[in-house]
Amino acid sequence: MAKRIFIIGAGRFGLHLANRLCELGCEVILGDTNQVRVKDLAADGFHTIEMDSTEEDALRESGALDADVVIVAIGENMQGSILTSLLLKQLGAKQVAARALDSKHAQVLQRLGVDDVILPTRDAAHRLAERLYDGGQGERHPLAADYLLAQVRLGSALEGKTLAEAELPTRYGLTAVLMKRQEGARLIVEEARAAVRLLAGAELFVVGTRKKISHFERECGDKAPV
Repeated sequence: MAKRIFIIGAGRFGLHLANRLCELGCEVILGDTNQVRVKDLAADGFHTIEMDSTEEDALRESGALDADVVIVAIGENMQGSILTSLLLKQLGAKQVAARALDSKHAQVLQRLGVDDVILPTRDAAHRLAERLYDGGQGERHPLAADYLLAQVRLGSALEGKTLAEAELPTRYGLTAVLMKRQEGARLIVEEARAAVRLLAGAELFVVGTRKKISHFERECGDKAPV
């Protein structure tokens, strides 16, 4: 059964989120106060509802409380975001996630008991900072302490070797998770099993410390400029 996601706020963030969730097979409902936007999105094939999420009756009638997850994606209206999140928690929504505009907004949402608080601008900036700091070409996501999940585009150093033959844990102190590669128009994503063969140009997702990932990328990454 498809997961039912209710997104409140059909701005750029909410719409990007809705598009991706639809691609993943979720049932998505978009709620917004803007009548024109709601009609335009409905014409594009989205399930939309015109609503004022700061009104308790509107939240009840919209069906948001029946969704598996409600995401408060309201843009610049911090008061509206906070009041909507508060009402959702008071009315017993199953799971509430909310976009925060800044750290103070995030703190308020956390104190209200919002299950997942997202700071998109900060998170995107942190990912870019990780990549720039280490001079890497792929995305890097902090996990805990000095450990990262890194996306490394492979060069020719390991071309044709299997993961078992590459001995990443022994030689580089890394754990491979996935490999992604393009085969014509087809995107192939494989679990990092011992028999997976490494190919130049493929993207290998690895977990390890910052120092070890940087060493691996220098030795085995694609040296060509992006």
